[in-house]
Amino acid sequence: MKRIAVLTALMIVALPLVGFSVEPAKDPNPAVGSPDGIPSSLTGGPDTFGYTFADTAEAECVYQFVDISATGTMIATGDDSSSGPIALGAPFDFYGVVAADLNLATNGYISTDGTDGGPDLSNDCPLPAPPSTGGGARMYPLHDDLITTSGLMEYFPACPRVNANCAIPEDCTVFQWSGTTHFGGGGPWEMQAILYHQSGDMIYQVEAGNPENGSGSTTGIQNLAADDGLTYACDTAASVPDMTGVCFFHPNPVAACAGLPVVAIPTANNFGLLALLAGLAIAAFFMLRRRFV
Repeated sequence: MKRIAVLTALMIVALPLVGFSVEPAKDPNPAVGSPDGIPSSLTGGPDTFGYTFADTAEAECVYQFVDISATGTMIATGDDSSSGPIALGAPFDFYGVVAADLNLATNGYISTDGTDGGPDLSNDCPLPAPPSTGGGARMYPLHDDLITTSGLMEYFPACPRVNANCAIPEDCTVFQWSGTTHFGGGGPWEMQAILYHQSGDMIYQVEAGNPENGSGSTTGIQNLAADDGLTYACDTAASVPDMTGVCFFHPNPVAACAGLPVVAIPTANNFGLLALLAGLAIAAFFMLRRRFV
């Protein structure tokens, strides 16, 4: 009788899950322009390669500025200049091309082209768009006509900001623009790009102090050929307010990142739970048969 009672209890517990599994997942932060009209967050993509993005109104993209102003290595400074090619502590996959070095431009972007001297002061958007000067695949935390007091870089074997979308601890590289001002005045503020070497994900974070708030800048990514990319913000007032963060998610992280410790319960159909119930029923049948034969 104890066995029968246990099996019955398991089936009772499983039955409500069948009803639960057909309930569609709800986004607590619906995207701008969503049917309910609540402009609380912005998500986008995929582009042709497969990148998607979400800003820090979403749970998977928490804002956590990793300030390296006192610890990072100075790699660039000034107006319309760049660091040149800077070796990374680990390779980074960007649009399917593995980069061993990257180039920080004081005008608020990172290029895979080590020869880009950083003179591109005219932001191009929406992305993808051929750069007005220079080249390379590009990351645009905030591309504008800027002056950067300190362009910094630091590699972390264990990233201080944990990437919620990877199941393993990741190493990361932080590029930071410190003491940043607009040419002609306005600022200063701090901003950064954190690159995760296992997942290939990125987050841009912009601290307080930028008076334009995105009205004359570009935030996004694009590939080497400038024929694939994603725009988060493009010459739009209030699109990049203080404490803005935006995450870009690589479509093909290492296998270990995909091993997130979650229980896979189907939400689109009942197949998995029905199979569980069928298995319990069969087990109960054979146990009862053995007892009464």
